[in-house]
Amino acid sequence: MSSKKVIALTISLLLLLPVCKSWISYLISTYEDYIANENQEEKTILIDDEVETIDAKEEEDDSPEITDKETDEHVSREDHNKLASQNNVETQDPASKKEKQDTQEYQENHKTKKWGIVDAADSPLKFRFSSCNKRARVEYDPSYEKLTSLNIPHKVRYNGDVYTVYHIEYNVFYYCQNIVKIEIPSSIDLSCFSFHHFNKLTSIIVEPDHPKLSSENGILYNKDKSEIIRVPIGFKGKFKLLNSVKKIGQHAFQNCKGLTNIEFPSNVTEIGDYAFDNCKGLTNLVIPSNISSIGNNAFSGCSGLTNVEIQVPTNVKFSSYVFSGCKKLKSFKIPLHITQLPDGFFSGCSSFEYYEIPSHITSIGDRAFSGCTGLTYVIIPKSVTVIGNGAFSGCTGLTNIIIPENVTFLGNGAFSDCKNLNVLVDNSKKNVEYNTSTFQGCKSLRWAK
Repeated sequence: MSSKKVIALTISLLLLLPVCKSWISYLISTYEDYIANENQEEKTILIDDEVETIDAKEEEDDSPEITDKETDEHVSREDHNKLASQNNVETQDPASKKEKQDTQEYQENHKTKKWGIVDAADSPLKFRFSSCNKRARVEYDPSYEKLTSLNIPHKVRYNGDVYTVYHIEYNVFYYCQNIVKIEIPSSIDLSCFSFHHFNKLTSIIVEPDHPKLSSENGILYNKDKSEIIRVPIGFKGKFKLLNSVKKIGQHAFQNCKGLTNIEFPSNVTEIGDYAFDNCKGLTNLVIPSNISSIGNNAFSGCSGLTNVEIQVPTNVKFSSYVFSGCKKLKSFKIPLHITQLPDGFFSGCSSFEYYEIPSHITSIGDRAFSGCTGLTYVIIPKSVTVIGNGAFSGCTGLTNIIIPENVTFLGNGAFSDCKNLNVLVDNSKKNVEYNTSTFQGCKSLRWAK
């Protein structure tokens, strides 16, 4: 290129330089304004978000306070949603929670088939169904003898229909000697059920909503636990009654041969018929003063019982045969308020050797001392006016007895089969009533006039 052309090009560039510089400055200024505007919009968005957050907090009065520490921690919208979901669960209506719990409990029970609906084919029990009222009763089957656990269902399904189990036929489980646990539904009334034959039974469980019964620690009670109804025969050791118990029901401890001691709470006032019958392991017994009634055969057959103490003061009322068959019982102090010795009271107490009937007794009941084979000497006080039928029958150890003058009645067989007995009857008042069987089998009989 020639020097003239170079000089011309240089001059042209120098002339254009101010214009280019002006354009470059304009472009730079425009770019800076753009960047500034972008930053301003971002700040505005952030401020708007903060305002919205504050407004949301003011609307939610019960929402938890956010601390500085929590503000510093970054929480994603997903975490926030999870937290909100948890809060919703925690603030559910209590009734909804209860309904959910009940549903879960029902499902669990139904799953275990404890109180739920059981298919008849799945139960070891045999049923008789009544289609008219959709009720079922348990009937006998020889296979029951192999059962170790007896679960009586509340409802059974058969051929697509559901039946309520309401009855157990008499003595259905009489030969079930291996059962250790029994479960009773709320549909069963115990009037059709007996526990006397379950020799290995250790636990009785009742459906919680049973209208009349309840259970605790395998023991059967009435609904409010004021009466103990049945202790499993397999129970062993010392038994302490609940403080709520006021009555020991009929047969409550019958045949509990492993029972060694019983502790009565202060609320108990009544001991039912046969309550402790045949409790052979019971050795000592303290009947507290709050007991006002003791039923028939309450302690009969307690062959290990050696001592009975009646606490005073007492107004206890005894029924018949209370201590019959207590073979090791050697003595018993009859409370002062008792004037009539009940029927069969000491019958079969073969360890009695000497007995002085207290002076407040006026009547000796039928068979009161019958079968007391170890009894060798008896003192009958002048207060006695009546000696009942068979009162001392079979007392083969008796050798001598004096019947005082105030006795006006000697019952049938009162001293029958007392083969070693010499009898002296004070008949000075000539008012005694007797018959030929009264002294049948005695060694000798004399009348003092």
